[in-house]
Amino acid sequence: MKRKTLFVLCLLAALVMVGCSRKNTESAVPDSVTEENGGETGNVSKGGETEEVPGELTFRGEKLSGEDVVLFSEIKEAAGAEILLFDCADYDGDGNKEAFAFAGVNNDGILEGQRWFAGAEGAVPLKNGGEAAEYLQDKSAVVETPENTAFWYTESDGGGATSSLLWGVSDKVPYESVLSGKGEAFTVTEDGTYILYQSSTDAREEGTGRTVKPCYFYYENGSFHEYGAMAVGQDSFLGLPGAAECFAPYEADGYWVRDIHIRGNGLVQLNLRKEDRNVNVTCAWKDGKLSKEEENDGIAGLLVGELASAEWHGPEGALQQLWEKRRAAEEADGIAVEMEPAQAAWYDLDGDGVPEEIRYTVRTGEDMYGADGMEVSIDGKTVWETDQAVSIGYQLLVVDLDRNDGKKELAVYGLEDSGGFSMLKFFAAEDGKLKELGDLREVSILGGLGNLYRIGVFDFDSGRMMRLPGDGSIEIWADTPVFAEGLGSYYVKLDFVFGGSGIAQTERQEYDMKVPLTGGEPYLYTAQQPIPFYSTREECLSGEPSFFAAPGEQLNCAALTPAAENQIYVKMRRTGTGEEGWTVLSDTQVFAETPGWG
Repeated sequence: MKRKTLFVLCLLAALVMVGCSRKNTESAVPDSVTEENGGETGNVSKGGETEEVPGELTFRGEKLSGEDVVLFSEIKEAAGAEILLFDCADYDGDGNKEAFAFAGVNNDGILEGQRWFAGAEGAVPLKNGGEAAEYLQDKSAVVETPENTAFWYTESDGGGATSSLLWGVSDKVPYESVLSGKGEAFTVTEDGTYILYQSSTDAREEGTGRTVKPCYFYYENGSFHEYGAMAVGQDSFLGLPGAAECFAPYEADGYWVRDIHIRGNGLVQLNLRKEDRNVNVTCAWKDGKLSKEEENDGIAGLLVGELASAEWHGPEGALQQLWEKRRAAEEADGIAVEMEPAQAAWYDLDGDGVPEEIRYTVRTGEDMYGADGMEVSIDGKTVWETDQAVSIGYQLLVVDLDRNDGKKELAVYGLEDSGGFSMLKFFAAEDGKLKELGDLREVSILGGLGNLYRIGVFDFDSGRMMRLPGDGSIEIWADTPVFAEGLGSYYVKLDFVFGGSGIAQTERQEYDMKVPLTGGEPYLYTAQQPIPFYSTREECLSGEPSFFAAPGEQLNCAALTPAAENQIYVKMRRTGTGEEGWTVLSDTQVFAETPGWG
């Protein structure tokens, strides 16, 4: 994002976020808290009750009173250190105030110390997973929600990287929000949208160049929800009013579309690439058409996938109709989210309700083409890696094999030249490691007669290559798994199931075919000699033909079953009458022309 835009948003956030003990969340931390009336505060009891307070406290120039004084004093006494940040509010909306604070030392604007919480049970430290000191920037705020609750916002300081930290209160107990630590520069806009900025090294395709992109959230029913994203094809996008005008300057400059997503808040994001540079363009719906809103370096995507909502919050009309169409397709086809190697994503892999941080890196080949291997990490720990070289690269996908178990799984896809693949491994998280569930590339198919080397696109509008309905099965379109010269190239639908012994292909009496794979009219086979067709597959070798296709007659493919190596039973349909029959095709050329490869 442009620096000017980021500054304005952060300034807006400071105006919207309201602390109960002070207004200016950007002011410098004072050297000390001033205790008026000679520094005496009187007797203050724990538990939030004041027996007698003859003096007054001020913090950063503002007087504290009532519950603020009690909570501040409890934290100060328990921490035994200078209070550097302090924000008091009714965080859980129960009518009683709580306080969050940070105590320690101020090292030239970088705060070193520990976070604290004070409520009905007194003051307690907020552990960060260890005893090491934490480092925060010199700012904090109370972030209000539309449901009469609030969160305490601070920003960590990790040198070159920062993270927005959010704490709330539930049933009088402090907890860390699921958004905490997953982005930076937390911002609230005038319309109530919460924004976290995703930091990645994806300005260049090889994974260099730091970028910052906005991710959008709303708050409802006690939780943050990320505005979901539905993938759409380029043709569907260009069919929207104003879309062509948004894309035209980039197309003229040599950019091509990596992917396009509609957000649940009505924004449309294009991820574009030119040579090795990545940019994303955000378009908004204004005056009945799409208009360019902003441009950022890098690749835009979802941040916390578990929080993504399928609800539409954007304008009515063409955008909503396209969203609903894509939502219905995703509901039927399941989740298959392609991750970017330079970005982190958060999904719940073990079913405990807490998303894990998932990353993967690809080791580039010596000639800068292909990949020499990859590794996957969860919560900063490497859990799987391979040194297998591939000619194109690797992809990591987040999938959901069982919609009812509350877990997501991972799939590693190794891409080769000409659209082939060397692996499609599926993994489940187990005891902090990845357990391999099976490799689709190694599964025996079509009774051992087939070879699964290339998968066609399952849904062209989203670009996805497999259907995962969430019942433990997978559907794909396999490219010519049994080749017979007399039939040429084709696609056949195969489905697989996961079991205790891995992945197995479901055997069927006949398999659906597509020639070609894309939509539109099916391929027309023109007979160049009389071809016998039979009522059933079994009659092909010894029965009487039910009809002959005469030379020049045209037919379409309907289904197939492998017969032997380089030999296929094919069900075809006469274009003139619609009559169907089976025949055997091998390397003998019986049609005037067959579909080309791929």
